[in-house]
Amino acid sequence: MKLGFIGCGVIAMAHVEGLKELKRNGIETFELSAVCDIQQERAKQFASEVEKRLGNRPAVYTEYRLMLEKEQLDAVSILINHDLHHAVAEDCFAAGLHVQMQKPLSISPSFGRKMIADAKKYNRVLTLSEPSVLGAENVAIAEAVKEGLIGRVSFIIDYATVTLNRGFFAGTPWRHMKGQAGAGWINDHGVHRTHFFTEINGSIDEVFAYTEIFEKELSNGNVTVKPTGEDTAVTVFKFTNGGLGHWMCATSAHGEGTGGVWIYGSKGCLRPGLHATLEDGKKILIPELIERFAPNIVEHPFAHSYVELWESIAENKTPISSAMRGLEALGVVFAALESATIGQPVKVQDILNGKKHAYEDTVLEEMKSILSPELKGLR
Repeated sequence: MKLGFIGCGVIAMAHVEGLKELKRNGIETFELSAVCDIQQERAKQFASEVEKRLGNRPAVYTEYRLMLEKEQLDAVSILINHDLHHAVAEDCFAAGLHVQMQKPLSISPSFGRKMIADAKKYNRVLTLSEPSVLGAENVAIAEAVKEGLIGRVSFIIDYATVTLNRGFFAGTPWRHMKGQAGAGWINDHGVHRTHFFTEINGSIDEVFAYTEIFEKELSNGNVTVKPTGEDTAVTVFKFTNGGLGHWMCATSAHGEGTGGVWIYGSKGCLRPGLHATLEDGKKILIPELIERFAPNIVEHPFAHSYVELWESIAENKTPISSAMRGLEALGVVFAALESATIGQPVKVQDILNGKKHAYEDTVLEEMKSILSPELKGLR
């Protein structure tokens, strides 16, 4: 199938590496035929890197609608700012293309619901490239938990703090503005975590959180912004099955960051990236978990995302990283943000069905007051 990329930033190269792994393993899925970026030079350089890694040079565009018109594509991968996801996806569906969306699914839950409805309206596939649940290691961890390796999950602890020295995460100032990113790091990074939580232990029922913007000004020496997205979020949540969780995301750390996930069950503990430790003291390393629980899954998460996209189109197979699961993960994030806004615990379902939206309203208000450079270029 013919594939196009909309957006040629940093994450796009990770997607190319995923396609490279598939090619190396002889797995036929997609040919990257065309790429688009509003910065022509970046698009050209990216096309050259694609040629080095995949052996073919894709056509280059700076206007995605022109790419959709001129190229005979089957699917696109959308790799752009969060506030553009829903609009660009609808154009792609209307052009008859299937879509893989880079996380988060959308800037906010209401737009996520719209995207899923649009995919249904045009009878197109919409999948989500969510690396936290894809690839051999992540699939093995989820399957190990589901099959009871560590017993019934009682609680999950997750810490993710980074030191930016008052600079920009990933070098991009827009990630700190909720009118373009949806929220601070709790949405940009945190949606990875919530998707992982729900994949390994089922739906989350209720969330309570405190959030704050501690860093009132950020700068890279050339660009200075006053963030509107939260740089710190401390959250507790309750799974539908009764398990509990404690989760923290922050880009406001100084001196030393921290990170790690602990999944505790009635028979042991599982540490993603490290090992499982059972109650008798036995340790099972990740390679053994992969051999036991995910022997036929490709290693690279982004490679797996294209297997999922291809199987969804060609075989009507439900993906692990579906749009609905992506919306659920986004709903957990916005339940935390809603809770911090109204000072009460929030049911995730009330976010998913649009019953509660005080925080989302502030995102939509900021979206209306700004027009991102990317959107200006695209429109």
